[in-house]
Amino acid sequence: MPLPSSSLVDAPAAAATRGRRWWPWVAGVVLLLAVAITVALAQLDPWLRRELEQQVSRQSHGAYQLRLGALRTHLWGRSLELQQVQLLPDPHHRGAWPAALPQLRLTLGTARLSGVGVLAALRGGVVPVDSLVVSDLSLSVPAGLPPHFLAKSPPLYQRLPRRIAGLRLGLLAVRGLRARYAAGPDTLADVARADLLAHDVLLSAAGAADTQRTAYAASLAARLRGAALRLPGGVGQLARLQCSNNKLVIDSLRLLSNGPAPTHLWLPHLLLTGWQTAAMQHQRRFRADSLTLDKPLVQGPAPGAPARPLHELLALYLRRADLARLRVRAGEIQTKGGELTPVVRAINVQASGIRIDAGAARDPRRVAYARAWRASTGRITARYDGPFFRLAAAGLRLDTRRQTLSLLGLAIQPNFSAAEQDRRKGEQSVHLVVRLPALRLAGLDFGRLARQRELVARTLTAERPWVEIASDGRAPLPRQPSIFTPLAVRRLPLLVSVGEVRVQGANVRLPYRSPRSPVVGHITLNNLSGTLRNLSNDPRRMTAAYPLTGAATALLQNSCRLDLQLRIPLLDPLERHQVTGTFGAAPFAILNPMIEPTRLFSFSSGELHAMRFDLHADRQGATGTMWAEYSGLHLQVLKSKGDKLKKNLLTKIESGLANTLFIRNNNPRANGRLAPGSLRTTRDLHAAVFVLWRQALVSGLLNSAGVPQPIAQKLSEGKN
Repeated sequence: MPLPSSSLVDAPAAAATRGRRWWPWVAGVVLLLAVAITVALAQLDPWLRRELEQQVSRQSHGAYQLRLGALRTHLWGRSLELQQVQLLPDPHHRGAWPAALPQLRLTLGTARLSGVGVLAALRGGVVPVDSLVVSDLSLSVPAGLPPHFLAKSPPLYQRLPRRIAGLRLGLLAVRGLRARYAAGPDTLADVARADLLAHDVLLSAAGAADTQRTAYAASLAARLRGAALRLPGGVGQLARLQCSNNKLVIDSLRLLSNGPAPTHLWLPHLLLTGWQTAAMQHQRRFRADSLTLDKPLVQGPAPGAPARPLHELLALYLRRADLARLRVRAGEIQTKGGELTPVVRAINVQASGIRIDAGAARDPRRVAYARAWRASTGRITARYDGPFFRLAAAGLRLDTRRQTLSLLGLAIQPNFSAAEQDRRKGEQSVHLVVRLPALRLAGLDFGRLARQRELVARTLTAERPWVEIASDGRAPLPRQPSIFTPLAVRRLPLLVSVGEVRVQGANVRLPYRSPRSPVVGHITLNNLSGTLRNLSNDPRRMTAAYPLTGAATALLQNSCRLDLQLRIPLLDPLERHQVTGTFGAAPFAILNPMIEPTRLFSFSSGELHAMRFDLHADRQGATGTMWAEYSGLHLQVLKSKGDKLKKNLLTKIESGLANTLFIRNNNPRANGRLAPGSLRTTRDLHAAVFVLWRQALVSGLLNSAGVPQPIAQKLSEGKN
């Protein structure tokens, strides 16, 4: 049945009336909800503040109290902000301090947590967080850490609440960190300011297992300004450290050890590039592209004993270390105390392919863990037999690939005269002066030197050395045997095997002050050149069948050609050896600068035409034969008076008797026979082996000239 038209008109009006009737209820409910939410939000911050403070007190068993200057939550912004946070020991705490807790003080200016994934937290997944920024953080630990505080504990992600699987921070920033740690008067660490920036931090089981992450972060950057460290063994200071993008920069690092002879290390600048920090955490392996040290300075005593191998020292921390390139620029080493106390300046080092582990230490293709080393230095100074000698060199050069090592501009200089040196030592001693432009080793096996302490080389070359060996016969003979003997090679601290030793263009000067006269005698060997073969103290290489052999030429007194040949089994306990040689034509008078002041006679005339000798020696003495061809030989006996050598009536009579009774003026004799001379002298082990050779030659020369052998021997040995 159709409705009346008036009913059709009234229906919408009735519906509108009912709608207006419900609207106040909906508005009221919304208003009540808004009021409730507002009240809840107003109470959330105080409730959360109380909850945090109570949690700290409960977890620390009342030892700590947490003070929050301000706490504000922003639900719509999903953020939390803290200001003026203090974590302090509770002054009202009663009873013993919890053994597992350190006593510390922490203050925090601000901390802001933004972009928290609330739904992920409710679902129990990995909670995403946009950022956590901490500013003005100060931490002080004044009494050290409990004994077992650093013992192995569960990973950090396992300490999160069980209802969430992990945290993922887009950004973690710590700005303005100050820290101080003390554990007694001898242990202190102080950081003036540090900043830390970490991106994409995944604090979860997956983040811990990710081998591309360091400390759960995809990338880390840190900066430190001003740090000090004091330990029982020494102190350290650091001006600046910066680490970012796999690069580490350190400026002005100083380390000083304690003790009666402290060691000081100063490193003005260090640059490490290509550092794979994740490899250190997950593989215990250090990997980097390059390490550069600028102007490092080391001051302190020389090592008293060989240090433990580097790979053994690092084994507690690293399984292996790999560094593609190492560079040291303008370094310096200053040693104090000890025998040599060397100072080495302008040290420059380049190394490539460094690998540090036990396998690399044994690898014959490596030297000191590296594929190759190149090094050079500036001036090197040292002392020897202090305080008697100064040693210096213009520099050192080495290249392990080319197997070369060169010492340039070597100089040995005494600090006192020969007489003063003997007076201070209380005995005769070697007064040595050396100037050597270059000493070069070629074919040097650096690997054997580093691993087995064996110096094995193809050649050793001394270029144009100038040597003066002065002596003074007035002091007592040395109490100890001379070191200048064949057996001295046994005393070397390492095995030595050099195929050839070459001397080029040497000049040797031998001044001697005799007890008989204040005038110093001189003899020289000029333009001395020669070669020694098989210089070795290795019993496998040095035998009677394969001894040291050598040949040399020189000009005696820059006038008479001298040729020598040597054959010396260096390890023979009897020190048996052979020296042969020849002298060219020269006047006998060239020997007067040495013979006159030391033996008080001279060759007034005489010409040597040729001479050869064959000398055999051992620890008892020397014997042999000399063949000298000469003519017109006459001697003149002299007398020392003050600082002059003179002739008088008595010396003229003595000279006449000597020339008449003993001296044969010519050899061959008148009958054409060449009279040989007997080389014979006894060995004084307190004198160098070169003295034995000289005495034997003088005795042979005098004997061949007609002086009876016993008298010639006494004259050669300086007896009466």
